[in-house]
Amino acid sequence: MTKAELIERVAAKKELPRDLTKKTVTQIVDAVFTEMGDYFIRSRTSRANPARLAYPGFGTFTKRRRNQRSGRNPQDGSPIIIPAQATVVFSPGQELKSLLNRDSQRAAARRLA
Repeated sequence: MTKAELIERVAAKKELPRDLTKKTVTQIVDAVFTEMGDYFIRSRTSRANPARLAYPGFGTFTKRRRNQRSGRNPQDGSPIIIPAQATVVFSPGQELKSLLNRDSQRAAARRLA
C-alpha cells in the first residue's frame, strides 16, 4: 500500500466526520509518522530499556541496535565490514496475528472435518 492509498482509505472511513478533507487526512497521517520517527530518532536504547512504541491490537515497534558484522560486496564478492547501526523492528500484536491467520485456520479446520 502506498501513502496515497492509505490516505484514500482513511478518508473514505464512514466513522470520520464528512467535512474531513483528504488534505487534512494527509496532514494527520504525516504528523503520526513524523512523531513516530522523531521518537525513535531521539530515544536512547539500552538492553534493559529499549525504545518501544506499542499500539494495542496492532503491534509494537522497537528500536534495536545491530552490531557490526562482516558481509560480501555483491558486485565483486570481496569481504566488507557492515558498520553497526540502529534499526526498528515490528512485532505484530495477537489481534493482528489472529486476523492474518484467520483464513488459514478456517482452511485447516475444513481439512480436519
